[in-house]
Amino acid sequence: MTQALVIPPKPDVLMEIQDLMAADRLELDTLTQLIKQDVSLFSILMSAVNSPWFGFKNEVESIDVAVSLLGLKRITNLLQAIMVRSCFKGSPLQDHFWDTATEVASISDNLAKQYGILNAEHAYTTGMLHNIGVAIMHKNFDSFSNFMETASHFSIDRLCVIQRQTFQTDHFLQGAKLTQSWFMPKQVSQAIRYQPIAESILNGRKEVSSDAANLLAILTLAKNISNDYRHYWNIQEDEFQLKTMDAALNYLDIHKNEFKEYKEDYVENLMANE
Repeated sequence: MTQALVIPPKPDVLMEIQDLMAADRLELDTLTQLIKQDVSLFSILMSAVNSPWFGFKNEVESIDVAVSLLGLKRITNLLQAIMVRSCFKGSPLQDHFWDTATEVASISDNLAKQYGILNAEHAYTTGMLHNIGVAIMHKNFDSFSNFMETASHFSIDRLCVIQRQTFQTDHFLQGAKLTQSWFMPKQVSQAIRYQPIAESILNGRKEVSSDAANLLAILTLAKNISNDYRHYWNIQEDEFQLKTMDAALNYLDIHKNEFKEYKEDYVENLMANE
């Protein structure tokens, strides 16, 4: 039986913003005022906007300018990411864990727009939260840090199995549960949940919605680019990863050489903006 874990509730500020967006009553001025009410949120948002992933040549010095440059949807996605992190204060996870999540989200957003295959906002959210289950597991299990140190060399399909044997659940499932409890799109939850079987889905051996499959494919490519740029994962590409990459490229009908050139250009641009 899957163990029920403590999952943080959706922050009040995020609920207010999403309610206003759903009712088509959220305007730029309203959003900037909500952000300015929270000093911590304001500071983290400005730091994120000025990171190399957004590629602004000049420093963004005010929240009003940040909101006008990025737009309502993109700023809301970024706020969501920041508030997710705030829910796990005191977590042993280092800054580079959260930085990499933001990076994968930005790459996912860019890939979705580049190939015009799905909702870029959903791609961003999936990228941001693809590994959030790790934070939930840390929050619930004191031994999880040691477990991850010893299990970091496993491919994610094997890691999922071992986590379930050890903790009666896995971080992919817990990440999906958070998105469900925060009333995020079903396809986002599915993409996060099914990362360990992405290759089977993308090769048609397991059926999910086309939207979820597209998100899985985009996420697979985004993590590959992030790995080349940051080398955060420190994982050699194993057979599972190579098969999943091939499946993602085939599913999206992207030639390997085309993706290689895209990745090289993207990584070069990130480094230039550091």
